[in-house]
Amino acid sequence: MNSDVVLVNLDDATKKQSGLDLWPYDLYAATFEKINAGEPTSLGIDVIFTITLDTTGWQRLLMAIENSYVAVNPYLVEFGLNDIPLSVYDHPVILDELGYDDLPVVQPNKVKHIVNIPYKPKPDFMESGSLGLVNIEADADGILRRIPVVAEMNGMLVPHFFLRILCQHKGYDLSNIDVVSDRLLVLQNFPMDSISTKNLEIPLDGNGNMIINYLSEDKIQNLRKSGKFVSISAIDIINSPKPPNLRGRTVIFGDHTPAVKDFSNTPLDSTVPNSLIYGILISNILENSFIQTPSSGIPMVLVVLLFIVMVLLATTLDVFRFGILSTGILIGYIVINFIVFVYFGWLIPVFPILIPVGCATGFMLIYLVYQSQVTMGVLEGSLQSYLSPHLMDKIKNDPDMLKLGGERKRITVLFSDIAGFTSFTDKADPAEVQAVLEEYFSEMTSIVFANKGIVDKYMGDGIMAFFENPPDGVTSAQAAIKSAVAMQKKAGELDEKYKDQNRFPFSVYVGIATGYAKVGNIGPPEKVDYTVIGSVVNKASRLDSAGTAGDILLDEDTYFFVKDDYEIEDFGSHELKGFEKLVQIFRLKKSIGDK
Repeated sequence: MNSDVVLVNLDDATKKQSGLDLWPYDLYAATFEKINAGEPTSLGIDVIFTITLDTTGWQRLLMAIENSYVAVNPYLVEFGLNDIPLSVYDHPVILDELGYDDLPVVQPNKVKHIVNIPYKPKPDFMESGSLGLVNIEADADGILRRIPVVAEMNGMLVPHFFLRILCQHKGYDLSNIDVVSDRLLVLQNFPMDSISTKNLEIPLDGNGNMIINYLSEDKIQNLRKSGKFVSISAIDIINSPKPPNLRGRTVIFGDHTPAVKDFSNTPLDSTVPNSLIYGILISNILENSFIQTPSSGIPMVLVVLLFIVMVLLATTLDVFRFGILSTGILIGYIVINFIVFVYFGWLIPVFPILIPVGCATGFMLIYLVYQSQVTMGVLEGSLQSYLSPHLMDKIKNDPDMLKLGGERKRITVLFSDIAGFTSFTDKADPAEVQAVLEEYFSEMTSIVFANKGIVDKYMGDGIMAFFENPPDGVTSAQAAIKSAVAMQKKAGELDEKYKDQNRFPFSVYVGIATGYAKVGNIGPPEKVDYTVIGSVVNKASRLDSAGTAGDILLDEDTYFFVKDDYEIEDFGSHELKGFEKLVQIFRLKKSIGDK
């Protein structure tokens, strides 16, 4: 807040002490007389004095304004299209009537065009002092952010109330004002102090408005306490035995009482008196402290650039990284925007940029998620041809299973072979052999999957499957036996079917062994299998050939876990290839309770 600015307030305290809610002209005159005696450089009177029935004190008020020689009175205008001239009404020369001399010419479309003057002071006032328009137009949300610093009236440039006060304060000739464009107004040779001048550039918003660089109410109160900003009640001016010292200062007089409603909503505080806002605007110019806005094309450029960045990220990153990085970029834009505003005074659009870019980013993110789900679905569908549903579920819940290596686990391994299959392949057509194998593998694999087993591999006419245990128990042997029983039952059904087709008698051998093995993704990086390695695998592969077709043979460890649920007979000790000692074998007869 520039120290040249002084506010004199017609506030609640003034009206309460005077005992009058509606001030008579005499009290206005007494206040202005005291202010004039303080020798200010200019006096802005933010009150429109119109014709009233009560004329008491009118001449005194008129004389007080005439004697000041520096008073600025307000008037209110209407803006409209540039092709509509200002209505003349009852006075032939509007500009002369408003007291403007030697105003600069302004080209149309650079600033707002005036089409009417609905509220103006009495003619005597217009002759007694200078004039300035006091139009205030809030944004769509009801917040006042900008002021039409100048306007165009019948091809001539006219200043706003606060700018006219400033020009009076500095003794500045209005004819030196140059509207370069709708984004720049220049006060040529503006006196910055008693000896130096400069071309002072005032940034505009593209519509001829100056954006207000507000001070918060707390900041203003602190300035008042420190004496750097003077704000005086009108009653204190009247009651003071001597006039205040106002040399070298500009005074703005305004009515701050709620009844007048001469307030505006601001971005920093709920409501602020308009006369204070005029003081802030004058300070913005004197302190060369402006808020600037980019040209209308900059937001579109930013949208395009951010959109290109998001597209590049979306095409090179996975969903998670794109989501994190795109969110960081949008948040970073807000942070950078805030820093640029605070330290450089640039007001770059936020929501006009973030809304389209955010929507586009959200669409890309949704699309990437959809694509990843489709890819996962295709991958899952493909893997289901290689992996059991149980293994697929385990991988989904624990992706670390896909890492190379394995761990030592107790498992149960099942081997199944077709009896007499070699003889059948020698006699049958290859297509018939393939048909039998496909049906056999399909039926037997479904049984293994139903018992949460994993088919490790197919070897000719053989199937190798294994069953793992949950963390809280040993169920692999039970699951393997259930699978074996179901497989022998299904083999019997296939035998009946093939007899009707005059094919060979169909039966299978099944061997089951339980023990420790290494389980996991095993093999070189070029070819990895989720498989098992250990002597238990070899034992199961040897068991299925030790009996006769239709048998389910078990090793001793498997027998230990299922003996209470099935009728099992001792099949004796046998010498198995690859084992130095005889292996005790058991044969399943039937489940306890079966007939």
